[in-house]
Amino acid sequence: MDASIFKNSIGTHLNYLKIAYGFLIEAYQELVNLGYDASLNNENKIRDDLVKIAKKKKNYKFPFRWITEFHDIEEKNRIDIDLAIPCSLIDDSHAIKIECKKIGEDKYIDTKKSFSRKRGSTNGIMSFITGKYSPNMPLAGMIGFVKKGNIQIKIENIKKRINIHSDIITIQNLLKIKIIDNFEYSYHSKHKRSNNFRELDIYHLFFDFT
Repeated sequence: MDASIFKNSIGTHLNYLKIAYGFLIEAYQELVNLGYDASLNNENKIRDDLVKIAKKKKNYKFPFRWITEFHDIEEKNRIDIDLAIPCSLIDDSHAIKIECKKIGEDKYIDTKKSFSRKRGSTNGIMSFITGKYSPNMPLAGMIGFVKKGNIQIKIENIKKRINIHSDIITIQNLLKIKIIDNFEYSYHSKHKRSNNFRELDIYHLFFDFT
């Protein structure tokens, strides 16, 4: 089943993602307030620590289940976070996928190798663009962990790299949006899929652990 048939209910998918993002932001803020040290942790450990807190929070209007390191046996890949929502119980292709990356390397978008080699991208945003992840979904999530340096400079560098990337057709580069009032590093971008040229909305969070 193609997720495009849910075009009229995309707001529902987006509502699930926004609620999950709100929980993750609150989890991030709790960790920071507790003096969390991310310097020695890899992206998987940081993700797990965030999800452990976030999954304790509930929204009864939009219930979902967190799955980390979701293993897609058919597609032979793993995604950092799989948001299993009610309609995905019928067809898993409707689950919302979120990829997490440490910022400070180009893997948030692709790999160094794939930047100069068409169709070789295996990381970050390009995994959604090429259809490696969520090939039929109209939206996806990306979360960046900043462990050193200036977060705003790193976000601007990501935007610049997207603009010059020969394999990414960008309709809208990262534009600030509001998920919750007291968090400023949430963004939305829109791109064309390279496999079918459908539009893809990506919602980004950046967590500053410096």
